[in-house]
Amino acid sequence: MGSTLYEEILKLDAAARLQLAQELLDSVASETFAPPATAEQRAELTARLAHHRTHPGEETVALVDIEAKLGVR
Repeated sequence: MGSTLYEEILKLDAAARLQLAQELLDSVASETFAPPATAEQRAELTARLAHHRTHPGEETVALVDIEAKLGVR
């Protein structure tokens, strides 16, 4: 962050700085962060994709159904 921007932020009153901080945190929280997949995870995904390709007619479960069953979202 440039010192000029920081100095301008410091000129704001406490309430305005707090509001700015909250808005910044909200903007970060709205972004999705995911660590890179491990070698084991990549291997599992590769195996699952290979299985799917060799068994294309096999019944699948939609992510939305799994989330509903787990009570996620």
